[in-house]
Amino acid sequence: MPVIVTAESQIKTEWQQSIIKLYDSSPEFGQGVEAIDKVEQITRQDGLLYLGWFNSKPVAAIMASGLANSRLLHNIVVHPANRGRGIADRLVSEVCRLERERGSTQLVAGCTAIARLLRIDAARQHKAG
Repeated sequence: MPVIVTAESQIKTEWQQSIIKLYDSSPEFGQGVEAIDKVEQITRQDGLLYLGWFNSKPVAAIMASGLANSRLLHNIVVHPANRGRGIADRLVSEVCRLERERGSTQLVAGCTAIARLLRIDAARQHKAG
């Protein structure tokens, strides 16, 4: 499943409902609208929302916040219909690449699922390097 990952510093109005629905399925938020509030908060402090797109729709997301060289990756979500297809792995791998390009030297996991995906990405990097 080819997923395109983009880094967003703001949420476009036309995406808002799709992102709310996406985060409605996340146990980290009571409602998806709470995720929108959190994205707005972190983007005011140089944070980013990374979106995974398939067929022009967001099917996955993860937030990155913190200092430029040390970023916390948190609040990952994959749409329930797309789970089990490697999308979270692809999303985190691409976020790691994009964050390294931005100058991040340390990526910190905000939960155990992200920690596992960061270990997988580090093993890939070690094998490739």
